[in-house]
Amino acid sequence: MKIIYEDLPVIHDSGEILQDTTDWRTFKLKSTAVSHAMNYTDEVRSERILDCGSLLAFGVSNSGEKRLIKAYFCKDRMCPACQKRRSLVVFHQVKDVCLSLQSEYKSTQYLLLTLTVPNVSAADLSDEIKKMNKAWASLSRRAEFKKSIWGWFKALEITHNKKTNTYHPHFHVLLAVPAKYFKGQNYINHSRWLELWQLAMKNDYITQVDVRRIKPNPKRSGSTIEAAAAEVGKYATKPSDYIKKLSKDRYVADPTVVGELAEILKFKRLIAFGGRMKEHYQKLKFDDVDSDSVDLVNVFGESDQVDAVVLQMYKWNIGLKQYIS
Repeated sequence: MKIIYEDLPVIHDSGEILQDTTDWRTFKLKSTAVSHAMNYTDEVRSERILDCGSLLAFGVSNSGEKRLIKAYFCKDRMCPACQKRRSLVVFHQVKDVCLSLQSEYKSTQYLLLTLTVPNVSAADLSDEIKKMNKAWASLSRRAEFKKSIWGWFKALEITHNKKTNTYHPHFHVLLAVPAKYFKGQNYINHSRWLELWQLAMKNDYITQVDVRRIKPNPKRSGSTIEAAAAEVGKYATKPSDYIKKLSKDRYVADPTVVGELAEILKFKRLIAFGGRMKEHYQKLKFDDVDSDSVDLVNVFGESDQVDAVVLQMYKWNIGLKQYIS
């Protein structure tokens, strides 16, 4: 639900430092580091990331509860703040798709399948991702797969190995299966998943896949569905791979890794739904998370509204490195 706040009194220039459940300050510092690193290869993207989140507007209740209602997000795939917002959208889309599927097929259970390939150089990464997507399309069309799997959600993740300066692309795949899958003749065991992935990739050097049944996380409140969504609602890249903390107020990003990943991820689809999960995704008419039009302000799962009494504006203060009202 989008709430209209135009009639509320506006607070600004109060000198108040932003306090919120989201650590906006750290995201801004990390985004600034990525912007500086990007400046070596793409000044336009660098400026856009630097401007990201410079102004945040919150509806604030009498008790001090805040809800973000307006902000400029650059939506660049290398921006840590926008990555986090996208991951929240993915989490809640996957969760709601699973809930919708479960309402129709109550016996649905979930598996997390992780498909890997050997590490590759930056020069080979783009082609390797294309091969992986082609291989997944081939695997998911197999009769064996279709007999066993009701639906799926696939997300690409890329990690960087600093020691070897190579990249590790891999898929996190959420599989929806009937409860009888685990005891029926259509069960696919670990060794068979590995064989299927090797065949699809046409690569015998692949030595491991991981497949496991998803169960509620004792450290996280919520259902099995929320646990499943949390497993796949992650960054496409890990900012910790290329951002280093130098002090409380300063982060630095590796310009080479930032530049390589920025170029490789450009225009690539990072997530996809299939089977019955795709049917329910389409029925729910969600935004395309991979698109630049996705709404990163009204993120699902945040309070739909607060009993706001004021609209409070916070601006990023470069000198103080804080959001100040």
